[in-house]
Amino acid sequence: MDTHEDLSTYGKRLNYALQVLAKKDRKELATAIGLSVQSIGQVITGVTKALTAENSSKAARFLRVDHHWLATGEGVARPKRPGWPFTAFGSDEYFSLDEAFRMEMEDRIAGAILRKRGVTITS
Repeated sequence: MDTHEDLSTYGKRLNYALQVLAKKDRKELATAIGLSVQSIGQVITGVTKALTAENSSKAARFLRVDHHWLATGEGVARPKRPGWPFTAFGSDEYFSLDEAFRMEMEDRIAGAILRKRGVTITS
């Protein structure tokens, strides 16, 4: 990350994650989290201070950034995770898959982890 980048507000971090890290546009983010493009713009420009906690979490997931970093600016946007958890395929093969399919698989894995923790999942 450019150390000269001003990421002092939620809106600036959101915009940085959107444009620089994820290389997505406002419409893609709005569609992914169920908001209007105008709502995203208001957060980025500072008219609105931040997204709700739920929408911020969705945005962080869509943009593949750490939700705590997005919310507070503390830590790093994309922390390095040691090792690759799968043995049947490598990360290059995984990231060559369609993004929607990857998100579906991540949802399944997240669900399994939550169930293991004893969290009840309802639809």
